[in-house]
Amino acid sequence: MDARNGTAFALSVVALAAGGTAVAGSSVQERGRLSGVTQITYGCPGPQREGETCEHWSSFAHARFRMEKLSGRRDVQTVTSNWRGRFTLVLAIGRYRLTPLAQTNTTGGAPLTVTIQDAATTWARVRFQGFPRML
Repeated sequence: MDARNGTAFALSVVALAAGGTAVAGSSVQERGRLSGVTQITYGCPGPQREGETCEHWSSFAHARFRMEKLSGRRDVQTVTSNWRGRFTLVLAIGRYRLTPLAQTNTTGGAPLTVTIQDAATTWARVRFQGFPRML
């Protein structure tokens, strides 16, 4: 093999390797992180003035909420916060609806929508309405 053929062969191998890398890189799914807390309120713990709203929010350990992907391939799963009322998930990018579920001493809560972006962390506060309510 002379020097010219050896160089051409080496360039062909480099081109094939580069092409293989590009294909593998394009199949990687973009992901982001969802971190947050679960909180619960039972209303105002004491007297309040008329017209004032009083909500005392506390960490809610082992709280469950439903997470539904709204964009792209739909997916529904139940998430449970840890003993400190915190959670962190790695998710495909897109929009998700988080719905607090009814469980012991809570009726659930209002759903919220979050958007997960590539290589970013989105923060969420999932809030539950407890019962019995203090007035």
